[in-house]
Amino acid sequence: MRFMLLMIPQGYESADPGAMPDAKAVEAMMKYNEALQQAGVLVSLEGLHPPSMGARITFNGGNPKVTEGVSPNVKEVLGGYWMIQVNSKEEAIEWASRCPASDNETIEIRQVQEFEDFSEDVQQAAAGFVEMEAQGTTRSTDEALIRELLEKWADATRLGKHDEVLVFHASDVTIFDVLPPLKYEGADAYRKSWDDWQPTTESSGRFEIHDLKITAGQDVAFAYCLIHCGGAQPDGGTFEDWVRATFCLHKLAGKWLVTHQHISMPIGKQSGNR
Repeated sequence: MRFMLLMIPQGYESADPGAMPDAKAVEAMMKYNEALQQAGVLVSLEGLHPPSMGARITFNGGNPKVTEGVSPNVKEVLGGYWMIQVNSKEEAIEWASRCPASDNETIEIRQVQEFEDFSEDVQQAAAGFVEMEAQGTTRSTDEALIRELLEKWADATRLGKHDEVLVFHASDVTIFDVLPPLKYEGADAYRKSWDDWQPTTESSGRFEIHDLKITAGQDVAFAYCLIHCGGAQPDGGTFEDWVRATFCLHKLAGKWLVTHQHISMPIGKQSGNR
């Protein structure tokens, strides 16, 4: 089920053009947005400029009338929205309740009308449009699934759960890595590389994905990100690095799997070292 969480900030109906929330409020909201994203329930979200920067169009006898800026007698307006995909209204309410909203903000929850909600004659009339909409919805869902897959891969890597790491890769995966021999053909070779590397991370290690971007097609997708990694060395020392990662994925039997992975480190500008 898809639900819209509609943010209604009191007083926003008369806010000046260009009004923006303060940085502290945005920081708290970004953590909430990240939680939605990591849970795989976020479809999309947007913030809206105040009505003073917009317009309303009313109709009288089919004739449109445009009112620029703030409309009189308007009591409340939208400040933004989230589109989420969850299993029930109760789950949507639970997510909305976790929002770090202020005392003057209200969230209204509205379920999106799905194709099967309509009568047969309405379904026939809307069939063409629904097909176009479904393509966009599928892309958003696939991107959420891929994001969840890569986050789980990062968690499994950090914790040294080798078998779980391999779950996210095709058996014939090709991987270019920062670890010798730099190129691995197949999941078994990749497993050996983590067996050799794992003692340097242990459970206290760091392996965090940052700035993840995903583009998904019908059965092929790619993603790229930065990874902040670090941990304990066998000699008692520690290490900490940033690496770059690119993933190519295929949807095989309805499941996304990594078929190509490229991890690299920047070359030092001064010394030429990594």
